[in-house]
Amino acid sequence: MHVYGGVVSPFVQRVLMTARAKGHELKLDGIPGASIQSPEFQAISPMGRIPLLELDDGRRICESSAIAAYLDETLDGPALLPGDPLERARVREIEAIATLEYATGMRPIMVHVVFGRPDSGAVADTARAQAEKGADVLDAMLAKSRAYAVGDTLTLADCILAPGLNLALVVDQVAGTGSLVNGRPNLAAYFARMCDDPVAGRSIAEMRDGFAAMLARNAAAAPAA
Repeated sequence: MHVYGGVVSPFVQRVLMTARAKGHELKLDGIPGASIQSPEFQAISPMGRIPLLELDDGRRICESSAIAAYLDETLDGPALLPGDPLERARVREIEAIATLEYATGMRPIMVHVVFGRPDSGAVADTARAQAEKGADVLDAMLAKSRAYAVGDTLTLADCILAPGLNLALVVDQVAGTGSLVNGRPNLAAYFARMCDDPVAGRSIAEMRDGFAAMLARNAAAAPAA
């Protein structure tokens, strides 16, 4: 079983974190054809998105939420959904907001800030408003959190929230802003705890190292002024 994707993607890290929290390692392979637009990748990924999980028998699962749920249900290790129905609902709430509002809103911002595409500014402005709204909601939801997003153990909520916040911090650092996480006390405190967690902290470090390498490549490839 292996996953296609790259370490800088919060959605790929969601899957890697889920497996690691269960006590397993997933092999991470690069994207076939080196691009999500390549014919090779489009042929195996219905939406042309990462991550894509390929099972040992060749069957595949797309979409990080479906992959994370599959891994939690099939791998040995601690359950990543609480036993209490209300706490399970809280996990799913955070998963939905962190995915649909926050991390999804960060995508075009990353394209504009990190890759510097000149035609992406207006889209990034709209997306930032979406990400800011998601951040406000998540900050309020974490006001009474304990060690993790829901309860005292790592859950599927942390597997998307920690990488998503990390992406925002990287983007804010490149852009010279700092409001998406550090401007919200509950998000900032939660993220600090995740940096100290061995599973979440590993994903955070992998993303940061991956972004540093990406930015260095971009700088080296940029035309001389």
